[in-house]
Amino acid sequence: MNPDSTDGIGPMMKNKALLIYAHEDMEKNKWFTGRLTELAGKQGTELKLVTPEDIGSGMSGTGNADPESLWEGVSYIINRSRNAEISKLSEKHGIPSFNNSATVLMGNDKLFEYDLFREMGLPVMETVRGDAFEEEIPFDPPFIVKHRRGHGGSRVLMASSHKDALDKMQGTEPSEWIIQRMCDEPGCDMRLYMLGGKVLAGVLRRSFDDFRSNFSLGGRAESVMPDGEICEKACRISERLGADYIGIDLIRHGGGFVFNEIEDAVGARMLYEVSDLDAAALLMDHIYEKTFQIKENGIK
Repeated sequence: MNPDSTDGIGPMMKNKALLIYAHEDMEKNKWFTGRLTELAGKQGTELKLVTPEDIGSGMSGTGNADPESLWEGVSYIINRSRNAEISKLSEKHGIPSFNNSATVLMGNDKLFEYDLFREMGLPVMETVRGDAFEEEIPFDPPFIVKHRRGHGGSRVLMASSHKDALDKMQGTEPSEWIIQRMCDEPGCDMRLYMLGGKVLAGVLRRSFDDFRSNFSLGGRAESVMPDGEICEKACRISERLGADYIGIDLIRHGGGFVFNEIEDAVGARMLYEVSDLDAAALLMDHIYEKTFQIKENGIK
């Protein structure tokens, strides 16, 4: 699958690509970024690690609005910054973005995710926008108060009453939050890893001392095989977005699973912990095949 090697010392670098991370995420994802860079090199692509500020998407208020030189000769970008404007800018230049801008936007806004699940007829927890919560309370406490753009369990809070929920949002814009009915089995969820529109793996996460089961917050994880109906619904979500590599999280309620969130820049640490899958290698193979249209007779 790799380009031609030269002198038997490895592939000649023929392509350039960008790997985009926010500054604060670079250190904790150092191994993963290194692995992606190594694998890209074996495919003949120089993968350059940059930040949103380097690109100057206009979101950060720093840098140039659109430094054309950065995009010259770029074959694709891997956008792990959670910034949809960067993917839109890449697509504007005719450069594939992994994930695409629609997926990055959807996978980093919990209200958009909930609206998508409901529109597709998928089971979800009852949800109210934060700015409608004062008048509209269709379910009883305790409540789960979520910032629309939180990730990794951050800014996901439990409220014991209506007043407590309002207090949790105090000092912020209520429209940036959603309020959900708490599931009846808190601390247990399942993540489906999706690659190229198919279920790559399933991982069950549990926490015995926190209503959040996130692995990064100390939750325990084990590999599971989700049933066919759940996989079919997850594939529908991925197909709807045209997503490449995402996580889809479900929580336990009513004796089954209901859809909870989409993770755009899904982490692979948990997958490496509980399985023999090399998520980075599988992702880079997918990107290479999709970008360069690998066929049995070579590259077209």
